[in-house]
Amino acid sequence: MSSARQIRLDLWPVHKTAQESGLKVPYLDISGEDTPTDYLFTLGGKYGLIVRANLHTLKGREKTGKSAAGLALIAAALKGEFIGITPSRDNLAVLWIDTEQDKNTLRQKAKAVLSMAGLDTQPERLKIVALRGFGGPADALAATLQAIEETAADFVFLDGVVDLCQAFNDEEKSRAVVEQLEAHAEKYGAAILGLIHTNKKDVEARGHLGAIMQQKSGAVYIVTKEGNTATITQDCNRFGAPVPPFSFTFADDFKIAAPAEGNTDLERWAALNRAFVPLFAGAERLTAGELVDAYKDYYQKSKRTAQDAIKAATFARVLDRTMEGRKVYYCIPFQDIPAEDDI
Repeated sequence: MSSARQIRLDLWPVHKTAQESGLKVPYLDISGEDTPTDYLFTLGGKYGLIVRANLHTLKGREKTGKSAAGLALIAAALKGEFIGITPSRDNLAVLWIDTEQDKNTLRQKAKAVLSMAGLDTQPERLKIVALRGFGGPADALAATLQAIEETAADFVFLDGVVDLCQAFNDEEKSRAVVEQLEAHAEKYGAAILGLIHTNKKDVEARGHLGAIMQQKSGAVYIVTKEGNTATITQDCNRFGAPVPPFSFTFADDFKIAAPAEGNTDLERWAALNRAFVPLFAGAERLTAGELVDAYKDYYQKSKRTAQDAIKAATFARVLDRTMEGRKVYYCIPFQDIPAEDDI
């Protein structure tokens, strides 16, 4: 008697066609016309910030100035320019969603923003949503999505993404929240900047929610604070040239201002960028030793000077540093950075 198993074709899964399932696969026609990257803001008149129809992440430790960084963007949108940040066009519609502050504190912050923008009353194009105490995370998420739909805002500052998720360390729940935000950004053409805390031991955004936010974001920014000065550095960027860091100082009544000596971060970053670009001519990356030698030969400087310059450029995100085994490699994040006059 044969022991061969009989194949039951009737048990094979039957895949429905697109017409039967209602699914329409989004195939891309690469001959289609590309549209320019639509930045909502520019920094120093040259560097694009916050791309429309995308999710972005703003992260940092507690009390470092994350909320203030978002308020600076709102003030720029309302005023036309603020601490070197300029909106791409007049009359940007702004939606500010806060999940943490009580209404009295949020009103005080809003009045500070209006004062920084030189306004006496709240303009129609600024909508503020207070979600503290508004049911649970599911209700807060639903209200957030509804506000994005109703206001058709260009810029959405979401202060407190974690309060929209029932469990920020649950991958499935976290992914569902991020995907809904991402979908609304795409559908309604909004640029959503979501604020989230970092871990206590490193600079990674907290939990599965933070990790997925970073993965899905068009750009990731990190806020650090030293003394009375907060600095915003771009940690990751999927669009064009990287953005140099910028700073602000804290004043009374939730107000902020450019540093007293002026915002020199742009000049410092641009100088470092110009110094290292020619060292990578014809090379995508260099080992630590190769980069030190290239700097020494090109500028006729000492090894110590080269090492200090490399350290400064790495801290400023002009250089990316990675390790493979015991070897350290450096690269410039974007090899096709345009000349300064062309940015």
